[in-house]
Order: sequence, then structure tokens, then C-alpha cells
Amino acid sequence: MKRDEALRPLSREHLNALHAAKVLREGSDLEAVTEVFFDFWEGEGQRHFRIEEEVLLPHWAKHAEVDRPAVARMLEEHLAIRREALRLKAGEASLEEARELGRLLHDHVRFEERRLFPIVEEALDADGLSRLAAVLEAARTYSPPSA
Repeated sequence: MKRDEALRPLSREHLNALHAAKVLREGSDLEAVTEVFFDFWEGEGQRHFRIEEEVLLPHWAKHAEVDRPAVARMLEEHLAIRREALRLKAGEASLEEARELGRLLHDHVRFEERRLFPIVEEALDADGLSRLAAVLEAARTYSPPSA
């Protein structure tokens, strides 16, 4: 099934997550894999998670019945990835733990692409998907004011 236009920007970002996950899973130098991961994480990964949690899920819930187990899995995995990112940043993770983070990130992206996004696409009608596309685009291009 071709991804609906509304979710394509998130799917494109998943490609970068998969690259970071591959480097984490296959790398042999903890410092090098950490650098690649944080290029992704600080560049778009954290923002991507926030958009999914703060925009995608509420919009879906506003316009259709949500798949509670799928939402729970997504949020649990976001929490686990964030926890492991904090451990990696603090220098508390071994190379094997970085590899496990790579496996988790990979499996998480595959879950969203193969299960969660198709459920969202099926739940929302054309108008709902169009509105979702608009709010996701606004979230992606929003820049908070400087302090």
C-alpha cells in the first residue's frame, strides 16, 4: 500500500532513523556510533517523536477511534528509546547496549511503518487525512521563538 501524503514526511524521516539504527547495530566503535546516533537524534529524532505524540496521536483520536494497543506500544518504545539515548549521552552505555538501541529503533520504525501508519490511514477519511497533513506540516515547519 502506498503511504498517504499526510504521513509521507514522517516516513521520510524514518529512513534517517533506519540509517542510525543500522550504524548502531553494526558498528564496532562506541564513540563513532554514538556520534552518528546523536546527529540523527538531535537533528530530527527528538522532534519527530514529539510530532508523533503531540500532533499525530491527538489528531487521530479527535477524528477516529484509536488502536489503544498500537498507541501504547508506540509510546512505550518512544520512552525506551529516549531512556537509552540519555544513557548513551551520559556515557553509561556499552557497545552492546548501543547495538540493542539500534535494534529497538529499527523495530520501532518497522512497527510504525507496517502497523501503526496503515491503521491511521484506514481510520481517517480523506478529509481527516487532509487535515492531518496540514497540522503535521505546520508542526514540522514551526520554529519556537528564541529566548
